[in-house]
Amino acid sequence: MSGATIHKSISIHSFKGGTGKSNISSNTALTLARRGHSVVLLDFDFRAPSLSTLFQMKDGVKYWLNDWLDQKCELTDALADLTSKFGTKGKFQVGFTNPSGDAINEMTQHGLDEAWQARVLQLILDAKDTLFERHGVNFIVFDTSPGFALSSINAIVASDHLILVLKADQQDLVGTEQLIKGVYDQTLGKQPELILNKMPVSILKSKEKYERILGEIQQQLGVRIVSVIACFCEVLENLGSQLFVIAKPEHPFTKSIEHLASHFEKVK
Repeated sequence: MSGATIHKSISIHSFKGGTGKSNISSNTALTLARRGHSVVLLDFDFRAPSLSTLFQMKDGVKYWLNDWLDQKCELTDALADLTSKFGTKGKFQVGFTNPSGDAINEMTQHGLDEAWQARVLQLILDAKDTLFERHGVNFIVFDTSPGFALSSINAIVASDHLILVLKADQQDLVGTEQLIKGVYDQTLGKQPELILNKMPVSILKSKEKYERILGEIQQQLGVRIVSVIACFCEVLENLGSQLFVIAKPEHPFTKSIEHLASHFEKVK
């Protein structure tokens, strides 16, 4: 599939950790590249970077995204080309964040510096234009830090589309509602879409219960649910060894990711 005319930037965010956000971001970005699109996946979870582990790249990174944000290199220098590694039809590049304790502490300090973050926002916007216009990238996917981190806000501001990943528990629902109404609506004017992840299979088996819970969540949060993904033990067991869409191409989780990739291809 050719995606030559597509230019879309997507932030995948959550109120709290443990929702499966990074797993969804990585597998969806890879799926889009396997379909023939040129894809850049950026690890913007500076508080708990995990993509270098997931992609088994901890010792094979020349430049981190940290180096780009500190203006020690160009963004293209900090992108690892994994096209050959995964045999994708489209170019697949990933920007990794330094997972060392010192780097995380440094980025935490930067997160409190509004002037630094304002400079970074302009850096992101310029890089987005460059990737689309000069490098033929079709999709930029930001895997963000959970919550109200300024780095996540920057990614959201720079993105065309916003996906919120949450589990259907009350703590996550209440926090996500605050995030939507307090940040997305009032501050950013952005309308997210929802992915309900790790949904208990017992709920999915009961059509009445399933429809009732989805209706309650959609009414409470006031945004559209684009995907419901069941809780699969196999997904948890696979993390850190191989991306799931490659490990189990016929699994229902992989089918959910393919559906999400199709959604991103179509959404305007």
